[in-house]
Amino acid sequence: MLEILNIEPTKTTLGVRFNPQTNVLEFVGTSYPTNPITFFQPIIEWVRNYLAQEQVPDIILEFRLKYFNTSSSTCVFKMLELFDAAYKQHKNVKVIWYYMNDDEDSLESWKSLFSDLDLPYHIIEES
Repeated sequence: MLEILNIEPTKTTLGVRFNPQTNVLEFVGTSYPTNPITFFQPIIEWVRNYLAQEQVPDIILEFRLKYFNTSSSTCVFKMLELFDAAYKQHKNVKVIWYYMNDDEDSLESWKSLFSDLDLPYHIIEES
């Protein structure tokens, strides 16, 4: 069984919490790390290992991002591609993105991130 993945947020990096027992993967905060590949590579590897399990239950991805730069979105997209492939293999993957109602730029960035994926997603506006 995989260990819980818990990365505390910093000023420039996301907080990441993934509990393989509840199957909820949470991303919170902002993301503009100096080296996004160094930050995201262990997360992507963890996701690969998680999805390689024989039995993959229902998965919920929750995003509460205040800001993410272009290089972060590229890394997030690479991770989402792994979940997209799992979804195409009939795994139940659900994405929920929470955004502040005054953040239209972030909303457009998020929608463009998903334009090339088949993953189902829900956008929830928070005030």
